[in-house]
Amino acid sequence: MRYLLLLLFVYIPALEISAQDKFILQVSGVVVATDSLIPVPYATVFRSSDNRGTFSDHTGYFTLPAVAGDTLNFIFLGLKRSSYVIPFDTTQAHISIVQWMEQDQVLLPQVNVLPYPSPGRLRAEIMALDFPGDSYFRFDRTAASVANIDGLRDLSADAYAEASATMIARYSGGFRSGGNLLDAASWGRFMNALKKKK
Repeated sequence: MRYLLLLLFVYIPALEISAQDKFILQVSGVVVATDSLIPVPYATVFRSSDNRGTFSDHTGYFTLPAVAGDTLNFIFLGLKRSSYVIPFDTTQAHISIVQWMEQDQVLLPQVNVLPYPSPGRLRAEIMALDFPGDSYFRFDRTAASVANIDGLRDLSADAYAEASATMIARYSGGFRSGGNLLDAASWGRFMNALKKKK
């Protein structure tokens, strides 16, 4: 038991000394793509020691605190993962870096697209789909031809009336569209009102 206590008294101060030896610094930089030198927006930047980090902003700039000797990892979709090791012997309180990321090739599995054996089979498959109805469109399952889009997507009477009223109001100076966009006198009044505000 005495040896255990003696070991604890020797070991705890040694841990405190090693923790004080860690040099904390601020790392800032810009993440860029190597092929175009364009900044990489919203790339993930994190420390390997504790998997905590940040994101680069829309200009590729990032900043985060780190410990000398730590490794920073950079991840972005479509680019290869890269890393930067902070030098152990650095004595600066702030370092700036430019991190390069190479383009990554993503290979997707092969897909074979085959036609339906007959137009009748294609029509049967489309008719088997359960399309939701709404106030604008109704699906007519008795359409004579799949190629006839008006038969598949027929405007309901309410939708047709709504669209017609909106178009009439837009081009005749009605209230619903905010005014007639093609009326020269309206544009003249608008420009005069702008000049009077100055």
